[in-house]
Amino acid sequence: MAGGKETPRQKMIGMMYLVLTALLALNVSKEILNSFILINNGLVTTNTNFSNKNAAQMAAFDKEYALNPKKVQKYYDDAKAVKASADSLVEHIEFLKHYLIIKTDGLDSTSIFALRKQWQDADDVNKPRFKVQLDSIFNLKNVNSKDNYDIATNIMIGGEEANPKTGKFTAQEIKGKLDYFRERMKTFVKEPSLSAALNANFNTDTTYKISETETENWMLSNFYHIPLAAVVTNLSKIQTDVRNAESDVIKHLFQNVSAEDFKFDKLEARVIPQSNYVLVGEKYQADVFVAAYSTTQNPSILIGEVDTAKRALIGRGDSSNVKIKDGVGRYEVPAGAEGIKKWGGIIQVVSPGGEIKSYPFRSEYMVAKPALVVSPTKMNVLYIGVENPVSISVPGVPTENLSPSLSGGTLRPGKEKGEFIAEVKGGSEAIVSVSAKFMVDGKATTKNMGQFKFRVKRVPDPVAYIANKKDGLVSANELIAAGAVIPKMENFDFDLQFKITSFDLSMNMQGDFITKSTNGNRLSAEMATMLKSAKKGTKIYIEEVKAVGPDGVPRKLAPLNLKLQ
Repeated sequence: MAGGKETPRQKMIGMMYLVLTALLALNVSKEILNSFILINNGLVTTNTNFSNKNAAQMAAFDKEYALNPKKVQKYYDDAKAVKASADSLVEHIEFLKHYLIIKTDGLDSTSIFALRKQWQDADDVNKPRFKVQLDSIFNLKNVNSKDNYDIATNIMIGGEEANPKTGKFTAQEIKGKLDYFRERMKTFVKEPSLSAALNANFNTDTTYKISETETENWMLSNFYHIPLAAVVTNLSKIQTDVRNAESDVIKHLFQNVSAEDFKFDKLEARVIPQSNYVLVGEKYQADVFVAAYSTTQNPSILIGEVDTAKRALIGRGDSSNVKIKDGVGRYEVPAGAEGIKKWGGIIQVVSPGGEIKSYPFRSEYMVAKPALVVSPTKMNVLYIGVENPVSISVPGVPTENLSPSLSGGTLRPGKEKGEFIAEVKGGSEAIVSVSAKFMVDGKATTKNMGQFKFRVKRVPDPVAYIANKKDGLVSANELIAAGAVIPKMENFDFDLQFKITSFDLSMNMQGDFITKSTNGNRLSAEMATMLKSAKKGTKIYIEEVKAVGPDGVPRKLAPLNLKLQ
């Protein structure tokens, strides 16, 4: 299998296995058949060597796990799962070999299985003794019917070559277990070449050409109409493949432990503050570490003035404000007076050779009072009954992290980023309060950023116009054509509408002073008739002009004094 280097002994055994398999097809003599004993014994020895090698690899895993459980845990658990799968499959095949020999040689299965049970249950002292007895019974050189073709074939394949039997101790069962083992091992590997090797070495769907016109599948090739010695040897060969796969996969997992380690070729001090913007009364926090750092080795961090030439502290260092965890030190001090605060120190780490190395660092941060910026978009007032756009920001804080509120009214986001719409219902003053969300130690926390006061005013009265005039000279035709009194907001930036609800029109007609009233903003028919009969120089008075705005409060507007021309 890929990844395993064969010894000269293993190469010799493999070559002999191929030659003897070919000789079997020629029905050679029993003396040649006995040579399979040599092949099988070599495979058994190889399996033992693989078991010892794999045990040594797991012992190395045990040691690494004891030194660093957090780092090794995942791969260690996978390696144990690989070993358990391989042990289970190898033991199943070993039991099958014993079963075939018992059935073929007609041995007393009751006494032999009792011996197997004694071996399995024995302690470490007595286990070798029972193992020697079992090995003696099942060694091919002690098997009398090693040339029997029929019994193993009947057990594993059955009487129909084209329709192999299923169930316990069959070739179908072995094929299924090998297929499962192959796919199980592939879940533990990342290298495509190793997955390809598993596919190649456990390809139970392959066929073999046995003549110009005939082929034979994997099950028939290994277990159909061949002598018991060859069947047992084939099963030993499969055990070797399983142990080899176990070795390669565990080796791959062990290498992955080190593959995830950082490879350092340069170490430098690094300071990462949680924030360089700190409010008075809050705490300044910063992470101090050697890049790249190890979570399994904590450095020593001392704060103080540093002689960069000597890479050492001037005087004694202080570590009381530094907490170290997983190779990272956190420096934490209260933020007092405003201004830029400079600080520094050294980080000391132990090199692989045991030498203590020091790395100086410097940093700074700003301490400031809470700063809130609230800018009225149009005026320094909030008007009752209208949508007042207000921009809100806090230096250094994203808008989405702000939570503003308004006393005596409501505040909702506007169309632009940082813009809000304020609506007030009354009173003389409204207060915008803002809190901000920050991340501290990976947790969200909310801080009060301050307040801003607004004056609250009523929207000013509009000015009444007719024919685009509020006083002065105007013709009767212009007034009749205009037909309505229009309210206009003068010197006011908000886009809002008032509605005229009623007004009076008064004028002197043939010595009598006549007044007509109407609802709404349009001239009545009587008012139009009066204007048509009026002479030049007649004074027109539009009075008692009533209007209502967005706040719903009725207002009396200034009168219009006009003169016909």
